[in-house]
Amino acid sequence: MAQEQGRTADQIRERYGIGERTLTDRVKDNWVGYLFIIPTFIAFTGLFYFPIARGVFMTFTNASLGVTGEFIGLDNYAWLLTNDLFFYSFGWTIVFVFGTTFTQLGLGVVAALLLNELREVAKDWVGVLIMSPYFSAPLAGGVIWMWFLDSNFGFIPKLFGLFGLTAPSFLAGDFWPFVSLIVAQTWHDYAYSAIIYAAAIVSIPSEQYEAAALSGAGRLRRFRDVTLPHLLIPTIVILSLRTAWNIAEFSQPFALTGGGPGTQTMLMSILTYRVAFVNTNFARAYTIGMAMVVLSMSAAVIYVKAIDQEDDLYV
Repeated sequence: MAQEQGRTADQIRERYGIGERTLTDRVKDNWVGYLFIIPTFIAFTGLFYFPIARGVFMTFTNASLGVTGEFIGLDNYAWLLTNDLFFYSFGWTIVFVFGTTFTQLGLGVVAALLLNELREVAKDWVGVLIMSPYFSAPLAGGVIWMWFLDSNFGFIPKLFGLFGLTAPSFLAGDFWPFVSLIVAQTWHDYAYSAIIYAAAIVSIPSEQYEAAALSGAGRLRRFRDVTLPHLLIPTIVILSLRTAWNIAEFSQPFALTGGGPGTQTMLMSILTYRVAFVNTNFARAYTIGMAMVVLSMSAAVIYVKAIDQEDDLYV
């Protein structure tokens, strides 16, 4: 045993006939698998990587609708860093993303706990009710919320009027448009968190709850000591993915406010659309997109770190 410990890795491989496998060896052994992967790799490259590379190159040109453009260096990035509307939309996007994501987390936990406490028949119906917003089209969700909140024909302002009250300007005031967008986006996507949390709660061994109950732990303490530790990994995953997806969210906010009134609720996604298809400046739109990619990649880094440390995070 002592002799084995004194040998190098190469000597141990040689003794037990374990040779160093090269890339060529792996290809020879698994050539059928690689053959099936090639079409997917080509399609993925053509539909994903090539557009990204072309978009990055376009940020160094003055390309617009129907015009290839000329190379202008870092002018688009200089424009971005001196544009007040970009910095405003950047800050509002961060507020929107974190406000929406953390609210979705909270509602997701509540919905998952509610489903876990219901009987099977009630669980099916309540589950359908909870999950239904997530499976609706975001554009349709924006239109629905506009019918609810619009000051001229919205259901909620008219409901206020029945009681002789004046409803706030949900889509045109100083403060309420921000709240309206966060609430609407939370409503549409909180079910994603609920699905993951519900699966995590179901997988918790019942013996842990029984042991906690026998030790005198109440409902709140059982939730703190038993349930919460098992929700740590799902929470990190949800935070990472929902942050990235909320950064790119466009359809529902655009249908609800379109970035208005004026530019008050201008998210980066809406600003990208306006620069590209209203101002027809594709190069600057891609430059704004690069800033969105940086935010999304930050969430991706958190996600990768969480996966790498998965074994250490389980309690």
